[in-house]
Amino acid sequence: MLRGRLSVEARPSDSSRRQRLTTAALLALSALLGPQAWAAQALEVTAMSIEDLMNVEVTTVSRKVQRLNDTAAAAFVVTAEDIQRAGVTSLPEALRMVPGLEVARISSSRWAVTARGFNGRFANKLLVLVDGRSAYSPFFSGVFWEAEDVLLEDVERIEVIRGPGATMWGANAVNGVINILTRHARRTQGGLATLLVGNEGQRTGAVRWGAPVHEDAHYRIWAKSTERDSVQGSDGSPGADHLRSLRAGVRLDNDLAGGTRLMATANVFDVRSGDVLMVPQTTAPYAVRTPTVQSNEGAHLLGKLDWRLDNGSLGTLQASVEQTRVEMRGVHAEERTTLDLDFQNRLSLSERQELVWGLGYRHSTDAIQSGSLLTLLPAAERQSLVSAFVHDEYTVVPDRWRIAAGSKFEHNSYTGLEVQPNLRSAWNLNATDSAWVSASRAVRTPARVERSATIDAAAYPADLAGGNPLPTLLRIGGQPAFASESVLSLEAGYRTQLGGSMLLDLAVFQNRYSKLRAGRSLGATPVLDPLPPYLLVSGEVANTMQARAQGVEVALDWHAAPTLRLQAAYTGLRIRADRNGDPMHDQEVRSAEGGVPRHQFSLRTAWDLGHGHQLDGWVRRIGRLEALDIGAYTTLDLRWAWRVTPQFELSLVGQNLLHAQHVEFTSDQLPTLQMRIPRTLAVKGRWQF
Repeated sequence: MLRGRLSVEARPSDSSRRQRLTTAALLALSALLGPQAWAAQALEVTAMSIEDLMNVEVTTVSRKVQRLNDTAAAAFVVTAEDIQRAGVTSLPEALRMVPGLEVARISSSRWAVTARGFNGRFANKLLVLVDGRSAYSPFFSGVFWEAEDVLLEDVERIEVIRGPGATMWGANAVNGVINILTRHARRTQGGLATLLVGNEGQRTGAVRWGAPVHEDAHYRIWAKSTERDSVQGSDGSPGADHLRSLRAGVRLDNDLAGGTRLMATANVFDVRSGDVLMVPQTTAPYAVRTPTVQSNEGAHLLGKLDWRLDNGSLGTLQASVEQTRVEMRGVHAEERTTLDLDFQNRLSLSERQELVWGLGYRHSTDAIQSGSLLTLLPAAERQSLVSAFVHDEYTVVPDRWRIAAGSKFEHNSYTGLEVQPNLRSAWNLNATDSAWVSASRAVRTPARVERSATIDAAAYPADLAGGNPLPTLLRIGGQPAFASESVLSLEAGYRTQLGGSMLLDLAVFQNRYSKLRAGRSLGATPVLDPLPPYLLVSGEVANTMQARAQGVEVALDWHAAPTLRLQAAYTGLRIRADRNGDPMHDQEVRSAEGGVPRHQFSLRTAWDLGHGHQLDGWVRRIGRLEALDIGAYTTLDLRWAWRVTPQFELSLVGQNLLHAQHVEFTSDQLPTLQMRIPRTLAVKGRWQF
């Protein structure tokens, strides 16, 4: 949808005091337990060699374990060590390390994350998975990043695939897939407690306990509380974009006989996040500054079973159920229940050929309550998706040349059958060099709001010089016939080891998009009652935009010395779309072309000083966002850590150190007051017992 605004008065979170007390109690319990098992386990920090990096395993590309160096895709892995040494406090911050991704902070509690263009608060061309569970919302087509969180110390790795991943993962994996994988419970035994306190109201506390059920079964339970105070608006006014989050979870891993493995997770969460909405009205000042509060709460349960079949093939069955409620006061409330089933089978047809196939089913029901600014009909809806995929990989020359082809076939309630094929080939040129190419198609299915919502997007004063004596209200509606967006993508990449201490990973791509979402003008009507009169300009969303994107992504990893590691990344991106003279359509074109930076650069350093001390730095240069009138900026983050004992680490983290505050992004969908992201300082303690 186009940019709009909302209503309601913010009130302090009723759970704030409860969360602080909960966190304090949990940390106090950890402190009491700690001395009894003080030498149980040291903190894990792994300094990976170049050989280790070349052999990092990924599963997202082809739904099987592969060496990163063998994948025929633009793949990047954020490791547990990367997360710890960067000093990040949230998943979006960790994703800033990945070339090809644009990660921008909208406010204290909001994020915009995308791959290869088309960013927004609900960027709709990026599929996000957490231990196999989709975090993609079918209501807005995107991810509520403020509601997605895990205990970062439990993350094993984050696998990021830039480019279409629909053949394996289905619709909405148009520009990429992010797969967040947490550790096997056996690797998180004993206790852990963390506490972070900083300026701007940063307060995060977490506890975890892991123990064996028996020799082959282990579990962990954890709880986490996060608070952030509001920051300042771009006009200097105080914001209302605070964050209050409380969540808890459990994971069980059971390694059974014959290689059978069972994994189960369950999580509950309650998140309150604020915003300052600019509500349109047809009298001065035409946009009313209105604080509001959004609540995200719910629970999800996931189970996964891996086993070996009688014919020697490997089977995987995954099932999940999720119950969520999202409410933005005065705008809308959504209750949703989702059931997801997924089966896959991997078998060897010969020494050179391996086939992976699978079936999937997803059923989702919702109940929507419309507000004063957003109207959505029908108020309740059922959506279903049935899918099948097949992926065949053949080794033409052993240890040298592999080709893979496959397709996903999906039937959804909105657009019927969608076919999403791909063809990939990879060459190991020698022991240190590899190359790959791919061609693929992917689609993005319509969101609920795109087919049936109506929103008052903006209001403007009368323009006597332009011949309009009345103020104007812009109203945008959904379109029941809105179709799927699609992309045809050509990609190529090259990986090489330079000497014994440096890795270079290069990817280039060219995408051609069809039927992208844009606005279409329907005309203007004078409204004389009630007074005062105004001009109502109506529009609807439509599949009228065609676009082309070209880009290059480079990652360099250099172990300059045994105690010094440098990691650099560069992203270059250019998007061009067709204009048709309709002002609503052409505004969306400008947003697509100028809503992401043309250039991004990142340099991270990890330096082991000895005697338990570490010093880490991170410089990022982000290009101008022309469509949002946000200038280019450079940021510097620093982290100093001291391993006081094998079980206790103390760290000091500074972020955005070059500026007192700066703007990174402007929200879309339901536009808000532009917020300034401030310089922050925080101290963190981490105990493992």
